[in-house]
Amino acid sequence: MKKFITTIFSLCLILSAGIAQTLPTNTTTSFMVNGLKVIFKPTVKDVISIRMYYRGGVYNYPGTQAGIESLALKAATDCGTKKYNADKFRDLADEFGVSIGGSSTYDYGNIGLDCVSKYFNQSWDLFAEAITNPVFDDAEVQLLKSKQITVVNSQDSDPDQHLDNLLIQNAFAGTPYATDPDGTVQTLTSLTSSDLKEYYYHLLNKNRMFIVVAGNITRQQIEEKVKASFATLPAAPYTAPTPQAPVWKENKLDVEPRQLATNYITAAFNAPPVNSPNYLAYRMGLSALGGTLFNELRTKLNLSYDPAAYAVPSQMSYGVLRVSTNSPKEAVEAAVKTVSRFKTLGISEDGLKYLKSSFITSNYIKQQGSGAITANLGSAEINGGWENAEKMPELINAVTTDQINAMIIKYIGGLRWTYLGDPTLAKQALDAFSTQVH
Repeated sequence: MKKFITTIFSLCLILSAGIAQTLPTNTTTSFMVNGLKVIFKPTVKDVISIRMYYRGGVYNYPGTQAGIESLALKAATDCGTKKYNADKFRDLADEFGVSIGGSSTYDYGNIGLDCVSKYFNQSWDLFAEAITNPVFDDAEVQLLKSKQITVVNSQDSDPDQHLDNLLIQNAFAGTPYATDPDGTVQTLTSLTSSDLKEYYYHLLNKNRMFIVVAGNITRQQIEEKVKASFATLPAAPYTAPTPQAPVWKENKLDVEPRQLATNYITAAFNAPPVNSPNYLAYRMGLSALGGTLFNELRTKLNLSYDPAAYAVPSQMSYGVLRVSTNSPKEAVEAAVKTVSRFKTLGISEDGLKYLKSSFITSNYIKQQGSGAITANLGSAEINGGWENAEKMPELINAVTTDQINAMIIKYIGGLRWTYLGDPTLAKQALDAFSTQVH
C-alpha cells in the first residue's frame, strides 16, 4: 500500500509539473476602455468566452426582493432586446451556436457568452444587445418567472441543495447572506417586468462592472468591440460593499424535520477573509481535513457515505463540514473527534507535498476551458484581484505546514449545525452537536 501511495504521489508531481510547463503563464492582462475594466487572457482555443460582471450581489437589494438580480440578468438574455425580439434572439443564438445567459450569486452577477471564434462578430452583437438594450417583454418575463419558480421548488425538494440554502440562512441570519439570490416562490411571484427593468438599468453602471475575455482573439479586437458597444454606458458613483462575516464562537443547532432515507447534516465555521494572505493555507487545510473525515467516517467507521470539509471562497468566507448518515449521534461524535484530532496533530510535511501536487494539478485541469478561465478570473477579481488566479501555483508552493496548522487552530471553533431529517434522532444527538472542537 505504501508503495502504491508513493507511486500515485510521484505521478501527481510529474503531471502537475508537465502541465505547468506546457500551459501559458503570466499572459493575462487588464486595461481600461472608456472607463470599463477589461481582463483578458489570450488562448489558442477556438471557443471564446466573455463575461460581464456586476458587483454587489445580495447587497444590491433588500430581502423582500430576493431573486430580482438573478431574474433580471436572465431576462436580459431571454426576454428580447430593442434590436431582436425574444424569438429572433433565440433563433440567432441557435444558428451561430451561441451559449448566452445571466445569473447572480451572493457576491456578484454576470452575463456570460460562449461562442466559436468563426462567429465572434455575430455572437458579440447578441451579447452587446443583451447588456445595453434588454426590453423585458412582459409575456416573456412571466414565462421566465414560471421557470425560475420551478427551479426554486426543485431546489427545496433536493435535500443537498436545500441543506446548503438552510445552512447559509441559519448561519448568516441578520446579514445580507440570509437572502437567497435565487429568490423564493413568494418574492419571485411578486416581481413584475417593470421591477426587473428598473432594477437592471440601475445596475447598468460601468463603475460597478467589468468584463473578462478568454480565447483565440487579440487585444485590439476586444478594445474595438468594447469601445463600440459600451463606451456610452452610464457611470454613476459606486462604492463596493465591505462585508464583515459573523464570528461564531459557540455551537448552535437548527433542525428542519423531513422524512428522508438518510439524515443530512452540515456545519459552518469561521474562515479568514477571502482576500487574506492566509486564506489559501486555510483552504488547503480544509481539503486535508476533508480527506481525513472521509477516511475515518466512511472507510473506517462506515457512518457516512460522503463526509467532507471544504472552504467557501466568498466575500463573507466560511468553512463547511458535511455528513449524511442514518446514525446522527455516532456520526457527529466521530466528526467532532476527527476535527479535534486534526487540529491537534496538524498536517505533516509529506502530507503537504501530496496536497500541493493535487491542488496544482486540479487547478490546471479545471481551467482548461475558456468558460472556466473567465469564471475563475472573474470570481478572483471580485474577491480581491484577478492576479491571484494567475499566481495560484506559485502561491500554493509557498504555503507551509505552520501556516496551515495555524489557520486550522485559529478558525475552526464554533460550529453552526444545520440538520435535515428525523427530529427524534437529532434530539438524541444533542450532546454531540453541543460538543465543541478543541
